[in-house]
Amino acid sequence: MSRLIRISFRDLQTEARARLCDDAAPGASDLLWGLLATPFVGRAVHAIYAGPAVIVHVPERHGEPRGGQIPVENETDRPAPGEVLLLPPPVDEEDLGGEPRATGATVAVFYGDRGRPLTPQGWRPGVVVARVTEGLEPLRGACRTVRFEGAREVSLERQPRAGEVAEAVLYSDGASLGNPGPAGAGFVLETVTGQTLAEGSVPLPPTTVNVAEYRALIMGLHEAQRQGVRRLQARMDSQLVVRQLTGEYRVKAGHLRPLYRRASKLIARLDEFDCVHVPREENQRADGLAAEAARRSKEQHESDAE
Repeated sequence: MSRLIRISFRDLQTEARARLCDDAAPGASDLLWGLLATPFVGRAVHAIYAGPAVIVHVPERHGEPRGGQIPVENETDRPAPGEVLLLPPPVDEEDLGGEPRATGATVAVFYGDRGRPLTPQGWRPGVVVARVTEGLEPLRGACRTVRFEGAREVSLERQPRAGEVAEAVLYSDGASLGNPGPAGAGFVLETVTGQTLAEGSVPLPPTTVNVAEYRALIMGLHEAQRQGVRRLQARMDSQLVVRQLTGEYRVKAGHLRPLYRRASKLIARLDEFDCVHVPREENQRADGLAAEAARRSKEQHESDAE
């Protein structure tokens, strides 16, 4: 399935969608998609030498090639209206908007009927990484506003695919019969209006309840990522895990540190993450799933011992 990005000039109430060139420019498409793992808000500028394009400099944030190394594929020296290009950043002391020198990738949104975007060093072919499929005319109007009225704030972000949910609530819980003892983890992922998106549980080998709590959270984070969730509210009845995730407590126990790091990496992929402690009665479904998984773990443990 092709991937879409959203280009928004919020103060101009203009929004367009562009389809990545996954077939013609797979490397550049992956580069831009990875860069937009979290939405980017920057300044769209239109310098006198930019030609019929607005240009946004994107700092190095998500591992894109340093020094403006863009995959050499799907290059053009005659862009068409609605094409989105990746260009190496300028190498002079100032960028196209008169700001300090940029070091990351440069996104050019071409909107004119003729001509081509230039850099202070002259024309260098750009890689066509996406093409606008919706909202081209309003987008061209916004770009002209940038040209004649000056820089405007623009946001670039991934467009959720069909079936993806941008915001969700995660309930998770862990249980251990003996602490340590046969354990289980459970989670429930819901929309903000309470509709269940997914739930799951897994029996765990004998371990502590804190380990089970982290395992439940990690399971839920993986599911949220699979469903395309960008903003997540996590609700747990484990004060320890909540306070560790919010930085109130340090993770002193060596056996919890790898789990904390795994959870933190998954959380870092989200645009927004909020973690709150809730009473056990507000976490009943996840609690029940974890308890049932712990019982299954105990039965399996007893069966193996016979």
